[in-house]
Amino acid sequence: MACRAGMTLASAWLVLFATGCHVPGMGTSSGRPAGQAQGGGQQITVAVVPGFENAPLQVGVKDGLFARHGLNVTVQTYQSLQAAYGALTSGQAEVISGDYAGLLYMQAHAHRAQLRLIADGYDATPGLMEVLTLPGSPVRIPQDLQGKAVATPPRELAPFSASAPYNTETLATESALQSDGVSPSSVVWDAMPPGSMITALRDHKVSAIVASEPYILQAETQLGAIELLDACSGVTAGLPLSGYFTTAGFASGHAAALRAFRAALDEAKASAAQPGTVQSVLRTLPEMSSREAALVTIGQYPTFLSVGQVQRVADLMYGTGMINTTLSVQSMLLR
Repeated sequence: MACRAGMTLASAWLVLFATGCHVPGMGTSSGRPAGQAQGGGQQITVAVVPGFENAPLQVGVKDGLFARHGLNVTVQTYQSLQAAYGALTSGQAEVISGDYAGLLYMQAHAHRAQLRLIADGYDATPGLMEVLTLPGSPVRIPQDLQGKAVATPPRELAPFSASAPYNTETLATESALQSDGVSPSSVVWDAMPPGSMITALRDHKVSAIVASEPYILQAETQLGAIELLDACSGVTAGLPLSGYFTTAGFASGHAAALRAFRAALDEAKASAAQPGTVQSVLRTLPEMSSREAALVTIGQYPTFLSVGQVQRVADLMYGTGMINTTLSVQSMLLR
């Protein structure tokens, strides 16, 4: 999830790090070459875009789980997945946490870096990504979206397209709509920052919006917005949303360190499954109340990597025309 305009949850997370105000144990890139970590541990810098999916990463650093595995992990935040990907490919970071749709797109279309999948990061749960309309809207069923303008978050790594998905939100929504017999090409997609989507819906500039948390909660609270469609249901139920990747070059010389990173991250994700752990992380963000942290819908943090599950994303991308060639997730695994 990219940093958005306004003091929303995601932008607040960015401010938390960019201004130097951070939870103990978190940090930014030290500029040291990989392997030259303070204290003798393997240095790994992780490029992230602030969001819910990185909560276990924060827990792992704060609680010293990576240090116990001989790693010195720092987290560098970026305002977009494109900027984070640039850090990975330029060697400013060794690992990236990001949306599967964007990173798999780059694997299929770009040649600057061959990616290796380290770990699954964040999977969808019911209510995590929704198509919302205003109360009293004439759009009452998915079929009513035909010919209507629908706002979505902006493109990230894939280019904007009126005929194919261009991010995780449009990939999930278009796949769900096809299952309901609605041709995605019959919908007028309008990409804009999520904060602007809520305003556009309020002002009737669009008939619906595709939103994830915390924007679902904001739209419901501010506008009384109602769910038209759960974008992660049916064929997209439990869809993997983001994962942790490195480059093939870094993986070839640091496989043991990356396996240690995955083990520590899995411990952090197991810890994040405990009631209140993620909410306690969210409450550290500026202007995030305990009530809001308790109300937002949070996805799953899998403690194991299911190749078949991630392959679902690649297959949906191919089936919807987001990529024009099949992609084998098995061939991308960290060896």
